[in-house]
Amino acid sequence: MGIHSVLFPWLVIGVLGASASQLGLAQMAILLPNTIFLLFGGVVSDRVHRGAWLSLLYMLYSIPLTMLWWLYEFNSLTFNFLILSGVMFGFLNAFVQPARESLLVFTPSRVMHQSVAKSIIVKFIAQGVGFGFAGLLGYIDLPALLGIQIFMFGLSSFLISRAHRLNKNLSKKPIVSKPSWKDLVSGLLLFFDNKSFLHLLFLVFATGLLPFGIYLVGMPVLVQQVYDGGAMLLAALQLLFTCGVISANIVVARRKKNFVNSGRLMVISFFWRGSLFTFTAFSPPFWILFLVIFLWGFSTGLSMVLGRTILHNNISKSYRARALSIYQICLVGGTPLGAWLCGLLIDDLGINIAFMFISLVTVTLAIGMSLFSPLWKLRTTDS
Repeated sequence: MGIHSVLFPWLVIGVLGASASQLGLAQMAILLPNTIFLLFGGVVSDRVHRGAWLSLLYMLYSIPLTMLWWLYEFNSLTFNFLILSGVMFGFLNAFVQPARESLLVFTPSRVMHQSVAKSIIVKFIAQGVGFGFAGLLGYIDLPALLGIQIFMFGLSSFLISRAHRLNKNLSKKPIVSKPSWKDLVSGLLLFFDNKSFLHLLFLVFATGLLPFGIYLVGMPVLVQQVYDGGAMLLAALQLLFTCGVISANIVVARRKKNFVNSGRLMVISFFWRGSLFTFTAFSPPFWILFLVIFLWGFSTGLSMVLGRTILHNNISKSYRARALSIYQICLVGGTPLGAWLCGLLIDDLGINIAFMFISLVTVTLAIGMSLFSPLWKLRTTDS
């Protein structure tokens, strides 16, 4: 995933020479299928053997990657083919994310914040290694990097299948049972019946719409247009962001007690990110830019573990994958719109004014939620 996070946007703007708005469309190609099928993926994950299902999904990632490898080798790579590979990747992501999250169902709620943090640490360390490989684009050719991705997904699939062996009794049953619309609706009702949870979804949607739009589109354009950098600088910034995420989760993992005012911390971290965008809008020198990106990653990492911990500790195990899917839908539902909007704003207003505008909207929303939202008073339980 780390390699792909750098390679995909760089193929769009660095190799094909596309505009910021086209980069936004390309990122939407990954995110929209994820949004559409994520709840369905959560229902499936609640009803199947999680290890066997996740292993199969990881193996299927090799299909879009092999397609990109073949197209590049034969000089047939176009923007439309990149869009197609993005759609395929996004479709698989919709099933992988809830399947991976549902493995935490066996964790006691009193240490859930630690387990969530540790899982995020492992995920982002692996992504950081991927960013390092992707930053070598130019020293390592693209087909080799795609080959590394294909190999790592295959290895992950094998290791998951070994770690979560299929029970003999379960193997006699079909791997996937058909989810009903009642299952989907029951997941949605969990949030509509609780205003604090509903406002949590609003905040997560705004996170996808504003900060993640900058991350997916604004950061690659910033590297290319403002700092005249290449894939290595983009990988370095994403690696710094990842180090911030990891640092936040190390702090959480070392904390023995659960967070009490987790909703309040979610709003504060959102405000924090909006404030940081102001610094990037002024095209600061590298040492300030690197510090801002690290702190941005730290606040994002804190928000990740807080939101997921709230759901893990307040929703029953039988509905948890569905609830996490809805949570993720709100994030990825806002993200493609944010990527598209960020690209349009950069093309129309310039990158500096676009960043300032997004920063102002983010800070305003955070202040509004601190004054009027029940999420500000939400307390995490240990039940």
